[in-house]
Parts: sequence; C-alpha cells; structure tokens
Amino acid sequence: MTHLIAAPEMMVSAATNAVKIGSAISAAGAAAAGSTTNVLAAAADEVSAAVANLFGTYGRELQAALTHATAFHDEFVQTLAGAATNYAQAEAANAAAVANALGGLNAQVQSLLAPAAADVSTAQTLLAAAPAASTAALVMGGTFDPEPFPFYVSLINNSYIQPFFPGANPTGVSYPAQLWPLTIFQGNLTLNESVAQGMVDLTNAINSQIGSGNTVVNFGFSQSAVVATNVITDLMALPPGMRPDPSQLSFVLAGNPSTPNGGIFTRFPGFHIPFLDVTFTEATPPNSPYPTTIYATQYDPASDFPRYPLNFLADLNAIMSTGRHDLYPNLDVNHAVQLPTSPGYNGNTQYYMFMTKDLPLLDPLRAVPFIGEPLAELIQPDLRVLVDLGYSDWGNGQDYANVATPASLFPIPDPFVVGRELVDGTVKGVQASLVELGVLPQAVLPNEYPYLPSLDTDVNFYLGQPSVTEVSFFTEAVGPLLELIPRINHILPLTPLTLPLTLPLIPLSP
Repeated sequence: MTHLIAAPEMMVSAATNAVKIGSAISAAGAAAAGSTTNVLAAAADEVSAAVANLFGTYGRELQAALTHATAFHDEFVQTLAGAATNYAQAEAANAAAVANALGGLNAQVQSLLAPAAADVSTAQTLLAAAPAASTAALVMGGTFDPEPFPFYVSLINNSYIQPFFPGANPTGVSYPAQLWPLTIFQGNLTLNESVAQGMVDLTNAINSQIGSGNTVVNFGFSQSAVVATNVITDLMALPPGMRPDPSQLSFVLAGNPSTPNGGIFTRFPGFHIPFLDVTFTEATPPNSPYPTTIYATQYDPASDFPRYPLNFLADLNAIMSTGRHDLYPNLDVNHAVQLPTSPGYNGNTQYYMFMTKDLPLLDPLRAVPFIGEPLAELIQPDLRVLVDLGYSDWGNGQDYANVATPASLFPIPDPFVVGRELVDGTVKGVQASLVELGVLPQAVLPNEYPYLPSLDTDVNFYLGQPSVTEVSFFTEAVGPLLELIPRINHILPLTPLTLPLTLPLIPLSP
C-alpha cells in the first residue's frame, strides 16, 4: 500500500455521484412497476393466458432485480462515504501528529529567523501555489515526417523515453523535415533550410516547456537529430545565465548523421553538396553539458558510415541499409551495446550501437524463394569480413565513440587475421546453410564472428584515431567553395534530367 494515494474529496464526489445513480435506479423501478405488472386480463383462450402469465413472471423478476440493485447501491454508497470519512480522519490525525512533533522545532526556527519571517511566509506561499514540475518529452521525426503521428510518438515514448524518464509526457514537435528534391511533395526546402527552421521550432518548444516549469527531454531522429545537434551547439555558445540548466534539458538521438564516430556528416566534415544545399555540419558536441544518449545501428549509412570509403563493398552495404533506417522506433534499447569512450572522458554523453546480424547487402538474395536464405547464410560470414575491412574496431587502444573521426583513404589489413577469418567464415557459412536447409540441427548454428557481428574484429591494423585526415583536409577546404554555388530548389523543377542530382542524397534521405 506504499503507492496508494487516497483523495477524500474525490471519494466524497464519487459518493455523491453514486447517490444520483441510486435515484436513477429507483426512478427506473417506479416507472417499470406499472408497465410490467399491470398486464391486461387474458382473453378466454389458452394462448392469451400463457402470454399474460409469461409477462407477469418477467415483470415480477424485473422488480426483484431492481430491489436487489437498490439494496446493493445503498450499501455501496454507505461504504464509499464511510471510507472518505475514515481517510479524512486519518489525514487529520497524521497532520496533527506531525504538527505536534514539529511544533517545538518550528518555534525555535521562527525565533532564530524572526527578522525574515515575512520573506519566508511569502516564499512558502509562492511554493505552495507553484504546480509540480513534470518532464515533457519533445518527439521529432526524420525526413518525410514533419508532424509525427501519434503511433510514432507512442513507439518512441515506449522504446526510448519511459525506460529512462518514467512518467514523461510525450508530444510531437512539428518542423519542415524536408530534403529537396526528395521531399518535393512536402515543399521545396533544402536540407539546410529545413534544419534551420527546425532549430527555431525546437528552441521555441524547449523554451515554452521550461518556462512552464517543466524539465525537457528531446528525441531527435535522423534529420531532427541534426536539428538537436545544432541547438545544443547554439546553447553552448550562450552565457550560462542565458541557457537552460543541465538539470532541465536532456537529449536522446537516434540515427544521427552527426554521431562523432560514424556519422556521415563527421566522416566528411565541412563538405557541401552544391545545388542541393546540403552542408555536412559538425559532430554532436561530446562536451555538451546536457545529458545526451546517442544510438547508432551497425552499417547504418547515417550513423555508422564506413571509415574507409574506398571499400566499395562497405559503401554499398551501408547504402543498402537505408531501407532499415526507419526501424529505429521498433528497436529494443536493452539490446544496444554501449560503446567505449576515451580514457578520462567525463562528459555527459553516452553512445550505443545496435548490432546487425544480417548484412543489408544480402537482403535481395534473401528475398529469393526457397534458395535465397540458404545461399545468403552460406556467403554471409566471408562477406562480413570483407565489409568490415571498411571499418575500424572499438575498444581499449582502438576507436572511441566520443572522438570525432573523419574518413580515411586506406586501411592496412592484417593478412593473417583476414585469412584466418575467411577460412573460418567458409566453415561457418556451410554450417549455417545446412541448418537453414534443415540438414543440421539448430544447436550447431555458429555463435561467433564472422557469422555474428563484432565490434572487435582486428581485420585492420590500428592506425590511431586522428581528428584530421587527408579526406577531412580536402572536404573542409573545398566545402566553403562549393557553398558559393547557389541552390536551385527555387528555380529548377524535378525532371528526369535533374533526377540524377538526388543520388548523393540517398544516405541522407531517411
């Protein structure tokens, strides 16, 4: 009973309503009495006599039922009213006991603070009048989702909000969510224009909730995670007295292109796609004062783009994963793996990865009836090794999640590890295929890398985690020049001739 809260005034109100119900029952009984018992005399035949007797029986049974209902109702009203009285008396007794216990202490405190008694009284009055603070969960969608549907908001609330902010009140936040020309039916805003307006919308929503005395947690997904990143950056640039306190504001980001290590924006920092007005902005600040949780999915083109983009298998696998990007709302955060951060990191951001068992590259093959799944199981372990050559490892002495990591041109594979894993992958692929065909039992299905994914593959020699690479040097140098090229969304319609311009947007489209 430690979580039972009784409100006597509500119980009294309920008793009053119950009395009204009793009056309705009595009225119904009175109205039914004549109609159910005053049956006209039967005619002088057997059928009429039987009908009259039947209706008379039903009438007497109905009146008996109404009599029982009235008696039960009277007892219920008495019980409810008595409970309200008992709870009220108990509260009064508790209040009196507390007052007696604190009376002496209160007198001493008042004597010590007599000069400030008026100020204390005023403060107590203000505190009593202030409503209890609650947590507002501001949920935003990705590209193509300007006004989050209630079902989406509910999914996000259940998956990402309630486990960490129990009792939070979720609400959708609208913003343009456009990426011209892919969103031509929504409007003609480019990504940069959409994000800029989204920053205004999110900032207004945050200020409104905090101004109402609530704490805020913002969920950003895909494009809206970029919006949240830019809002965090802007807030950090303000003087401490002009920005929300860290206790008032938190962020949860998923599928974030600005993820420090893996986000496509941070792989190519400063780059700009001309004509389409897409600028690859900075990483979500790992030194943000606001508690932040970032979720990525392995091989996701937005949040886990290959570190070595000259590995075309890894690139194609990431692009094929675009179709899975919208699955974030359905993922279970309990299955996410926490990524390591650099030694001594004491920031407020945590990083998680959802591991991917089935390579997106093999999704078309798996869709082939009968033979597709066994063939995919056969080649997946070796193909995973080749795809993972486009990534670096996580862990002590290797990559850290909080360090912004741009792309590099060439890894240095470890031939011994790669050869060993390819041989092992061949064996595991045969096993998995035979299990899929039903030749071998499920118990012999492989349960380790390369059949299953891993964060620590060792297929490449570790070359450090530089913040500047040959790729980032180029993108940051050429990006500002490309920004001089005007956008064309307001002057050029989408036609078969301009459609190829959308190809660079595929990894950014979710």
